[in-house]
Amino acid sequence: MSNPLRIGFVVEGPTDFVVLESVVAKLLDGREYEPVAVQPLLSDAFAATTGGGWTSIYLWCRQMVDQAGGAARTNPLFGFHDLLVIQIDAYVAGKNYTDDDRIQNPPNDLPFTRACPPARDTTDRLREIMLGWLNEGSLPPQMIFCTPSKSLETWVLVALFPQNQFAASANVECRINPEAQLQARPLAQRLIRSGKKDITKYRERSTDIATTWDQVRQRCTEAERFTQEFVAVIPAN
Repeated sequence: MSNPLRIGFVVEGPTDFVVLESVVAKLLDGREYEPVAVQPLLSDAFAATTGGGWTSIYLWCRQMVDQAGGAARTNPLFGFHDLLVIQIDAYVAGKNYTDDDRIQNPPNDLPFTRACPPARDTTDRLREIMLGWLNEGSLPPQMIFCTPSKSLETWVLVALFPQNQFAASANVECRINPEAQLQARPLAQRLIRSGKKDITKYRERSTDIATTWDQVRQRCTEAERFTQEFVAVIPAN
C-alpha cells in the first residue's frame, strides 16, 4: 500500500481550508491523503494561530522565496509535501498592498481591473501576479493555484443553495458579495453570521459541498479549472 499523499494548503482563512480539503478528497476519489494547513496555521479548534487574508499569502510567498534564495520551487518545503494548493480569491484584484503595514516595498501590480465576464480575464492576471510573488515564470510541478471568482463563497453558495436567485443567475462568478447570500439564509442554514464565517457550520456542510462538486464545476469556470489542474498533477500510486 502506498503512503498517503501529503497535501499542503496555503489559503486565506480557516473556512477556505475546510472547503478545499473536502473538495480535494472528492477529487482524489478515495485515495488516502493528509491535508496540512500551511498558511494560516490552525489550532485543533480550527482557529487561525497565524494571520490570515490575502496579504498573509503574499508575505508567505515572499518568505518562500527568501528561504529558497531564488525561485520558490527550490524551497525545501516541497520535500515535505507531495502537492501545495495556493488559494487567492479574485476580489484581490481590487486590493492594495497598503492594506497591510507589514508589506514593505511592494510591487506595482495591484489593484487592476478586467471585465467580467469572462472571469478568467481577471484570474489569469491574478495568477501572473502570484507567480511574481514566488519569483517564478511558471508553476512549480508540485503547486496548484486555486483562484475562485469573486470568492470561494460563490462555490459554497452554488453547492449548497443552487436554487438561490444569486446562485442561479447568469455569470454568477462575476457577482460580488456572495457572502451576503449565505448570511441571509434561515438561521439553521446560515454559514455566516454578523459578517463572521461560522467554522462549525462550514465543517458540518463540507461533505455536502464535495458531494455537489459536479454542479459547482458546471456553474463556475474557476471550479472546473481547479479540478482539471489538480487532477493533472496527482502523483501516481
